[in-house]
Amino acid sequence: MKLSVIIPTLNEAQGIAATLKHLRKVTPKNAELIVADGHSTDATRAIAKKYANVVRERGKDWKNASIAAGRNAGAKKANGDVLLFCDADTKPQKEFVEEALEILDMQPDVVSVGCEIRPSVTDWNTQLFFTLLNAIVRVSTAFGKPVIAGNCVFYRAKTLWKVHGFDEQMHASEDQDLSLRISKFGRVVLLNQYTAYTSNRRLQKEGWMGLLLDWGHTTVNFLLGKKTKRYAIVR
Repeated sequence: MKLSVIIPTLNEAQGIAATLKHLRKVTPKNAELIVADGHSTDATRAIAKKYANVVRERGKDWKNASIAAGRNAGAKKANGDVLLFCDADTKPQKEFVEEALEILDMQPDVVSVGCEIRPSVTDWNTQLFFTLLNAIVRVSTAFGKPVIAGNCVFYRAKTLWKVHGFDEQMHASEDQDLSLRISKFGRVVLLNQYTAYTSNRRLQKEGWMGLLLDWGHTTVNFLLGKKTKRYAIVR
């Protein structure tokens, strides 16, 4: 099985090198790293070209594009049987990558594998917030309605395209939507003993109340079947 890693970016010059170096360390040597850039205005693409196999730039209509479109654009360039979608500020544990690949190789009924998402900072209130989010994912998966976070998640390429990939009209909850749709074609596994560490920059930018209102609004829309047309992507 060959692995392709898709990293959507938009003005990630400060951290993209560290993320790509980390991914090189925790993925197999023949893994393909694909950066799908949303027309960054900083040095993101130039830096990414030093470490990635493919750097794909979306068109200049990036202001109207969703992260779902970026993920799909990267996946269309992928040669792997298995796709790992990883955000530009997220670093998975090597053990998670290894076990996820083993499961997907040995258990053909599994179509997706996720892990816990934790902040890279250690203050208790941020940890508590992410603990609650992880609990929601754990419960939803146990009840057969998985809403795996898109920060770091594996999908079988064939099954991903069977459900037409991420819904590009959704500017939020597109990861939850895909997780639910793809679960109709096989098992979605959550390896909650492993972690992918991510930044808390949304929390820093919007604050607790702003983030809760934003996520609350998009989650309600998702549950009601409405597609959120605007989502404040942090740059």
